[in-house]
Amino acid sequence: MAPLPIKSSEPLLGFASRYAREHNMRLPRFMRLTGIKIWNYASFEAAVSRLATMSGNSAEELVFHALRVEDGGRHRLLGELIDRRDAIRNAARYCPHCVVEDHSGGGPRPFSNVFCRAAWMHSRVGACPRHKIALVSITEQYASYATEDFTSALMDNWHEVIAAAEGATTFEVADYDRYFCDRLNGVPASHEVLDELPYEGALRLCDVLGAMITGKGRKARAKQSADEIRMIAKTGFDLLSTGYLGLRAFLEELDDRYNRADDESGGSKLYGKLYGFLHDNAETPGFTSLVKFVRDHAFSVHPLGPENNFPGHGGIRKFHSVRSAFLSYGIQPSTLRNLLAAEGLLDDEMTPARDLKISIPVDVMEAIIENWRDSVPMLFARERLATSPQVVRQFVAAGILSTKSEKSEHALKNLFSRKQIEGLIVRLESLASSDPDAVGMTPLQNCVPFMSFADQIKGILQSKIPLGILKLEGEPTTLEHLRVDTSVVKAVVGVGAPTGYVTAKYVTSRLVTVTDTVHRLESEGVFETVKYRSRNGLSVTGYSETSVKSFMKNYITFRKLARQKANWASTETRVAGIKPVFDFGGPERIYRRQDLKRA
Repeated sequence: MAPLPIKSSEPLLGFASRYAREHNMRLPRFMRLTGIKIWNYASFEAAVSRLATMSGNSAEELVFHALRVEDGGRHRLLGELIDRRDAIRNAARYCPHCVVEDHSGGGPRPFSNVFCRAAWMHSRVGACPRHKIALVSITEQYASYATEDFTSALMDNWHEVIAAAEGATTFEVADYDRYFCDRLNGVPASHEVLDELPYEGALRLCDVLGAMITGKGRKARAKQSADEIRMIAKTGFDLLSTGYLGLRAFLEELDDRYNRADDESGGSKLYGKLYGFLHDNAETPGFTSLVKFVRDHAFSVHPLGPENNFPGHGGIRKFHSVRSAFLSYGIQPSTLRNLLAAEGLLDDEMTPARDLKISIPVDVMEAIIENWRDSVPMLFARERLATSPQVVRQFVAAGILSTKSEKSEHALKNLFSRKQIEGLIVRLESLASSDPDAVGMTPLQNCVPFMSFADQIKGILQSKIPLGILKLEGEPTTLEHLRVDTSVVKAVVGVGAPTGYVTAKYVTSRLVTVTDTVHRLESEGVFETVKYRSRNGLSVTGYSETSVKSFMKNYITFRKLARQKANWASTETRVAGIKPVFDFGGPERIYRRQDLKRA
């Protein structure tokens, strides 16, 4: 017999029907004559091997195209798992336009051109994306699975096929229809979330999400119409139109609802039907990425830990509730609430009854508890650093030291970390590399007019200011023992005009004007300026020498034009009729040099 290749989207039984028609036979008769009983489980392998030899296909390829039972509730077709309830095998189902196009291929037996598409055998695929019309079924049903004969059923009811093709109306084909149709037919399809899931799992995920959004998934599937099922699944598919981004947005909505609800329970209450679906499929192949995504998102928002088993195994705790922190660290809930309240992490609504609703990052909770266990008062900080409370507060404001507030006797007191204070001293000691007795080395206090204690310490920690320590052997290091180079401190703080900038006095002398005029020009944005510290510690303005020279090139003051006060009268005659560019009253006028040349 002549070879006949199987189509890429063609189910095995549909191919056998077409092959039988190619040899002018109905499928049941062809099976009787050849002994190829594909529908018989016991003889399936032998039947496929024989059909492969006769048709010129490989046995492995034909097996791949077979609709076979995978387990009690699912079939496998073209590598995809489908729910057995979704498999249509009671009558020939087809797209009228596809069938008519196939038949128009001609040849001695044109019906052997007509082939069944895998998607036509799935009840959830209701339309042909290519022709945008609904699928229809032949009214004549098969007597049993053993009499399935797709090609012959169409041939016997050809008038019905033609009528369906002529009367077909446009069907709104959504991305949902196209994806599941193409995927089952083996046509390249791409979806960030659904591609990894088994076919039946992808549909079920759309069902679950759609039901949660619409609220119409409460009644049994058997009591829902095909349109209702499609609408619910399409809603879920549309939610996933942007992949995991859309799923995250949906989870965030559920998070918000949960946080506003009074129910304290977590786990399955967080994501309802979705949680149940993922929990049931946590070990199912293909669900790993989806389960991990939902689990990691839940862990990133709620105080869940691996012990919560949400919704599968593994995961890393990212948040603590008061309850979980109590179990982890053994600190009483009332104490934990006080610590969190002092940090501003506990609002007025967070009563003891809502301890499970509190979500504090693990690292934040651990830091709070560590600080509490290592807390020391201001007195300790003052004595250990040998400084005043004002300097300690400078360190806190600069981020060198941190404090936390604890309510005691109806007042808040600042507590410091002993470990942090000792760590600061140790780090300063490790940075001490300069000779404290060298010329220019002086205690920190002597440089305060230029730079505060806190800024000097920050400069030392950033290795911008060399440090020396002068003390007796064995004596604990304090701020009083630190020595810095005055010239380096001045350089770091920016004492003196930066390179390329000049003082206001320089500008007044070059322009031949008064200081007030320079300030007015500055406010006009004429010069490029910078703020720096003078040698007495005051903040002054520096003027870009380049911008000053550029201004002088194009403009001239009345005073400079006159050269001396005795020439003011003659100069007034010279500039009569010329409008000054800047007029600040009296002789404080500035003209454009070009205007003077034209006069």
